[in-house]
Amino acid sequence: MKRRGWQMFVLLIFIGFIDAKIPKEYEEVEDHNNILFTVTEPYMLAYTYQMKHAFMLGTHFPDGINKTMKHMDMVLADPINGCETLRNIIFVPTVILMERGGCSFTEKAIHGQKAGASVVMVTDSENIEYGPQQYYVNMIPDESLDRADIPCVFVASITGRYFRDHLEEGGSITLDLPVEKNHAPWVHHQKRAPWENWTEDRHFI
Repeated sequence: MKRRGWQMFVLLIFIGFIDAKIPKEYEEVEDHNNILFTVTEPYMLAYTYQMKHAFMLGTHFPDGINKTMKHMDMVLADPINGCETLRNIIFVPTVILMERGGCSFTEKAIHGQKAGASVVMVTDSENIEYGPQQYYVNMIPDESLDRADIPCVFVASITGRYFRDHLEEGGSITLDLPVEKNHAPWVHHQKRAPWENWTEDRHFI
């Protein structure tokens, strides 16, 4: 009986150590409620979209009355996977779009921050699935447990493909994030993107 008590004591100490080492944000990865952002320009992409906020990689979005970051430019990361020092030189509030793969999400987040981005947005447009259900990746840090000082988000593959194609063709994208739901029918960019399927039964990988 004493042996079992001692084993429980050691186990509790071990659990306490792990709990202290791993950021509390790991607990939030199970929250499957995506947050929203809107594209305001160009008109053909001016809709509301879902994004998965990776709390464990960076910071939260601002709180309170000024929580929406408005009139943000979007640019493609150079290189696109964000796995090395970026060639982007950013001086204005900017969302930088990166592709999944090639390195850890932590490296992408840190490289985006160092380039001057305000938000790192990751997608998987190179492995796009045109199915009825969008998939959102829970972006977790690598073993370094480093984190960026900017928010990091993941968007659906099909949405990332639309954004990337438009930017690669020389277009520009302006967006506000995050935003509250707005069902006003006369506000075009507050309508859900027609290629995104928002269901209660969302899938996360």
